[in-house]
Amino acid sequence: MLESYVTPLLMSYVNKYIKNLKPSDLQLSLWGGDVVLSKLDLKLDVLEQELKLPFTFMSGHIHELRIHVPWTKLGSEPVVITINTMECILKLRDGAQDDHESGSSSTSRSVSDSSKAVAKPRRLQQAAPSDPDLPPGYVQSLIRRVVNNVNIVVNNLILKYVEDDIVLSVNITSAECYTVDDIWERAFMDITAPELVLRKVINFADCTVCLDKRNASGKIEFYQDPLLYKCSFRTRLHFTYDNINSKIPSVIKIQTMVESLKLSITDQQLPMFIRILELIIALYYGEIGGHKEGEGEEGSGHVREAGTSLSGMDVDMESQGTSQYSSQDFYMQSGNPEEADQGWVSWAWSFVPAIVGTEEEGEEGLYQQRETGGIPNSPQQHTPKDPIVSIGFYCTKASVTFKLTETQSESSYYSPQKVKSREVLCLEQEGITIEVLMMGEPFFDCQIGFVGCRALCLKGIMGVRDFEENMNRREEDAVFFSCGDSLSSKGMTYLTNSLFDYRSPENNGVRAEFILDAANHKETYTEIAGMQRFGAFYMDYLYTMENSNDKDSQDFSVVSMEEVVPAVQETSIKRLVVGPLDVRLHSSAVHRILKMVTCAMDHEYEPYCKPQREMVEESHGPATPEEISSLEEFIPTRLTCLTLLQVSVTVSMAEFNLLHTLMPVIMGSKAAPGPVNVSVFQPVRPLPSVKFQVERVNIEHSVPMYAPELVSTVSSLSQPSDNLLHHCYAHLYLKVFGFQAGLTCQDSTGGFLPLIPIIPSFSTALYGKLIQMPAYWSKRSSVLTTECIFELPHFTVQATRAQTLLLQAICQSWTHSVVSGAPLTLSENLLNEVYKAPGVKSPGPSPTLEGSVQNLELKFCSRATVKCASGTVGAVKVCARTPGSGEGVKEKLVPLIQGPSDTKELHMSRWLNEIRKPESLLAPDLLAFSVQVPQQGDDCRNSGAVLLVSVQGIAVNVDPVFCTWLLYQPHRGSSRQQQQTPGPVPLAKRRDDEVSVGSTPLAKQPSNQASDYASSPVKTKTVTESRPLSIPMKVMPDTAAVESWTTSEERMKELIAHAWDAVKRLTLQLEVQPCCVFLPNDSLPSPSTIICGDIPGTVRSWYHNQASMPGTLVVCLPQISVLSAGHKYMEPLQELPFVVSKPILEEGDAFPWTISLSQFSVYTLLGQQRSLSLLEPMGCTSTLAVTSHKLQSCSEGRHSFVVCLHVDLQPVHVKCSNPQVQLLYELLLSWSSTWARLQRHGILRQTSSIPEPPAGAAPSSPVRSSAGTALPDTSTCSPSADFGSPTEGDSVPAGDDSPFADTVTLEQKTSSIGGTSGKVSLWMQWMLPKVTVKLFAPDPTAKKTEMCVISELEDLSASVDVQDVYTKIKCKVGSFNIDHYRCRPGQGWHSGHCEGLILQCKEIAAYGGGYSELGQLWRSGPVLH
Repeated sequence: MLESYVTPLLMSYVNKYIKNLKPSDLQLSLWGGDVVLSKLDLKLDVLEQELKLPFTFMSGHIHELRIHVPWTKLGSEPVVITINTMECILKLRDGAQDDHESGSSSTSRSVSDSSKAVAKPRRLQQAAPSDPDLPPGYVQSLIRRVVNNVNIVVNNLILKYVEDDIVLSVNITSAECYTVDDIWERAFMDITAPELVLRKVINFADCTVCLDKRNASGKIEFYQDPLLYKCSFRTRLHFTYDNINSKIPSVIKIQTMVESLKLSITDQQLPMFIRILELIIALYYGEIGGHKEGEGEEGSGHVREAGTSLSGMDVDMESQGTSQYSSQDFYMQSGNPEEADQGWVSWAWSFVPAIVGTEEEGEEGLYQQRETGGIPNSPQQHTPKDPIVSIGFYCTKASVTFKLTETQSESSYYSPQKVKSREVLCLEQEGITIEVLMMGEPFFDCQIGFVGCRALCLKGIMGVRDFEENMNRREEDAVFFSCGDSLSSKGMTYLTNSLFDYRSPENNGVRAEFILDAANHKETYTEIAGMQRFGAFYMDYLYTMENSNDKDSQDFSVVSMEEVVPAVQETSIKRLVVGPLDVRLHSSAVHRILKMVTCAMDHEYEPYCKPQREMVEESHGPATPEEISSLEEFIPTRLTCLTLLQVSVTVSMAEFNLLHTLMPVIMGSKAAPGPVNVSVFQPVRPLPSVKFQVERVNIEHSVPMYAPELVSTVSSLSQPSDNLLHHCYAHLYLKVFGFQAGLTCQDSTGGFLPLIPIIPSFSTALYGKLIQMPAYWSKRSSVLTTECIFELPHFTVQATRAQTLLLQAICQSWTHSVVSGAPLTLSENLLNEVYKAPGVKSPGPSPTLEGSVQNLELKFCSRATVKCASGTVGAVKVCARTPGSGEGVKEKLVPLIQGPSDTKELHMSRWLNEIRKPESLLAPDLLAFSVQVPQQGDDCRNSGAVLLVSVQGIAVNVDPVFCTWLLYQPHRGSSRQQQQTPGPVPLAKRRDDEVSVGSTPLAKQPSNQASDYASSPVKTKTVTESRPLSIPMKVMPDTAAVESWTTSEERMKELIAHAWDAVKRLTLQLEVQPCCVFLPNDSLPSPSTIICGDIPGTVRSWYHNQASMPGTLVVCLPQISVLSAGHKYMEPLQELPFVVSKPILEEGDAFPWTISLSQFSVYTLLGQQRSLSLLEPMGCTSTLAVTSHKLQSCSEGRHSFVVCLHVDLQPVHVKCSNPQVQLLYELLLSWSSTWARLQRHGILRQTSSIPEPPAGAAPSSPVRSSAGTALPDTSTCSPSADFGSPTEGDSVPAGDDSPFADTVTLEQKTSSIGGTSGKVSLWMQWMLPKVTVKLFAPDPTAKKTEMCVISELEDLSASVDVQDVYTKIKCKVGSFNIDHYRCRPGQGWHSGHCEGLILQCKEIAAYGGGYSELGQLWRSGPVLH
């Protein structure tokens, strides 16, 4: 009786998957209780159809199959099925990629249709015997008990996947599945009321995963270390039923636990491992396999959404509509669940009956319902409610170790080569959780979390033995990445509510509650809750599909296919949170990471999915109003939110630098690195570092879920609404809170000193949007393609000179690698200066320079025809702080730059005695600009570029405190090394050797003596070649060799052509308010009564209140206005994109430009409230015209230019007296000495301490390279600089008598420009009505008497005409007089001897009548007539 029910059940499965079985033999041996079948072949085609994966089985064997049926104890002992050694080999289905490109959707449809046709009769036929009379209740329950307690044992399961040169093999020693009781012990159980629960356990023992490389013949030459070795894990399955007769459980929980997961990846396995990951991602996104191109995205969109972050299955779609919006039933295309088998989520569903048990096989009704339930022609039948499925993976500790390999050949010839591997890097995670909760298609959620994560360095890298055991390094030094908490502090939170948590409802006999609606889910699983459960990383991915017509009804199968408007609203939200993160980038970490990157790039595989060109389909008609209104109501989007909390990144100075061997490979140039000699590694302590800290970073990214359909619909509308357009973009929001950077130092104990802030905390925001499917928008020039907005409310940088020198040293340690690997060492004094010990008094504290920018806003956007940008800078302030040195000495604040500042009145010294308004907080923005440039390649008739700029007034105080800051040197010790080094720059360890290379006489040469021999490139080349290993070389080699004179000529030609292209149709409007520069003789600290940083206020306060005000020269630069031809004034800040009233269409129409300068003046402020003018306010108006036409004779189509400049100057009045000359001389002296010292210390050189290696061959003639015609680079970065010899910049002073100093005259320069870019004709004209120079001095012969000499030039005009064949200069002076006057106390000014005449030069001589134009007051006194 029982046999007639149980035997067909077992046979149906065995027969289904195994070839060449005789059912009669199987039946006989089954009745005997034990079956043993050997050497069986699997039906590979059936397996492929069942699994629906894009893989082909190359082979599949079972060595032995045993079935044990305890007929006499069926109600209390399980049926045991044992498989001994099962081996399958898979490969990617041939043409999986080709199919994807071919677009033949019919084939896939026919395959899946045929598979359904095969499946359907099988089910019905198996159910047929039981149709006439169903078994009685007892037998039915017994069968259910048998099925529920089947034990399956697999010993030695081998799966192999082969692709290209990759062989991935998985070997599981044993796997066993059995039924358990409520405390998860093995038992014979049945589903009983009231619990209605079935529990099973699957134990996997010794799982090993290998990844090897095979050669062209398919053989593996040498075996790599296994990826995973002998890992065991256990899975718990928990099924809850609604009632005893339920066929499918209502809740399925499948959860796997691994105690320890240790992955090992070698450098050769890394590219293969990445390839496997790419395969999984491509499978998940449906880029290979059954999803055909002809069916497009619409066929896979929501099913792809529904199953993120599970192992990839193919998305075998069968779409019912070509477009989402043209046939609106797309949303509901899976109205019948059999059709919904397309997605891999559904693929997982197909295994639910197999996992739960196979009693459904005997029930025809269920299958009839499943076959026909959702099809519209039988709406009276409903599919059963989707079960809730919860899948979980938990791992207590996991580690990934990266290894570098080297091959070792064995003694015998035939044996394979063996590989020896060295561990270099290890990534450790604690408390990993992956949980998936889904209920059919309407709800899918995936959560991933890590409690803790860290990465550490192991052994050595590239020959540097930095973390070998014998180094005795602390573990804290090895860790360079740490995030989150440890399990010891967090506890077992990662297991909360899992089947492995003794507190979970299932383990306490309570039915679990699940949150299955989006609103409730978001309230419960917040970022804070995620971080409390997991400390390091939390990801929540939620996909929901809601029925918009009836929110309560979750039965999606009832929706009829005839509905036009989709009744479904899809949402997809990913939220990622990264907890407190600490990254330390020292040499050991950076070299290991970059080495891994180079290994990953070592092999290039063909991509699985080639990017397809966007095809603009015009076939479908315009969208209907119903479709548009439904779109207005809801458009599905994918939203991703990433939050980073408390990030700190520390970049240490490089202890060793071998990046010149790694960076070229990463950047794509496959330069074979030369041999690297590595010195013995010694950790540098104290180790200076730069630290960046961020309190919080928020990133939000949203894209439309079905971009092709949405864009094709919206782009076809003539006037799409803002809402529809908004959804056609990908949007990105980036917000950074509390970013700060500073210097710190790792001391000998390994701890870090407190942060010295360089950039104090600030916040910023960036927004960007990018149009989707640009091909659809190419004809819509009014639609923005990209837009970016950047906002920075406040940004400050502050540093002492010592701190900048240290920062420079840290940067250079990374940008220049010492080939010998010898680490760079630092001057101890510099370190002591930067990291002052508390309580130690330093001799004379150095000033801190502090610069801040406020309210910076930039906006950029582009359309099909133009690119435009606009922006404002609210204010810029720079000041120097000198800390109080002792008790009672207050901190001094010296303002250096202030903008905006009201400088309109500052051109006359009157402002010092007038009431001045305080600087307003509502002052206009310092800089406002808008620029618009036409896109390249368009019709050349479109209008030219537009540039509108407005700059407010700026006050600059060129204070001597800036010199003291620049010239700061750390206090020198007595060591010889530091005396040789100019300034606190990194010294290579072998400094003595290097100096000896440069030969001692050369090194000690005084820097002011000109030595052409020392500074010529030929000499330095031979010097550096004698010891190539100790010369530091640039990490990134310069691509261009030393350019010869001809290429610089070409560059000049290009430059002129580009400049002309830029300005020939440029609408220009430039307004610059006066910039007032104060040059004090001594420091001018700001008084405490003045608003911080107000420079005019500070000067005025000193002028009135301090008797000892230092002499100050005030230069008031002119107000500048430039307008192009025909342009009317516009506001400089425009809404983008903007239109000008009169756009310039023709080349050259922008000219002439009108340039006007006004209120340029110079005056001096001396003590005792004296102000003396040097240059009275003046200005000029000029007109600049440039025309160009292409030369017909030149084959290259060069331009010839005609430049005309006309300048009308206002009268010039210059006054000068002894105290002013003295002040000017003092200022000149102090600044020239500062400049000389700067040059001597090499501060202005590009690389102050590290020379350039000779790049390529030296130029053939030394004359050429030193004559000032070469690029400035070559003169400032002489390779000999490091050896103490003067560089060319120092050794060729202005009055040098060398044979080739300044060989290129202006005329040659001009003619060479004419020669390179065609012909240049130049015509300039100056008109100056009057020049007056007044010199004042005390009369040495008489007391209290002053003399004044006045020279006047009138009607001065000059013109210069430069043509190809001649140059003509004209100059005309109307009259020229020199007179002298005296002033005695109380008498006023009178003519001197001979009526004051010294020289008179005019057409008609005039005598007599004292000087009447001295009405301008020179100093306070009576009015002169």
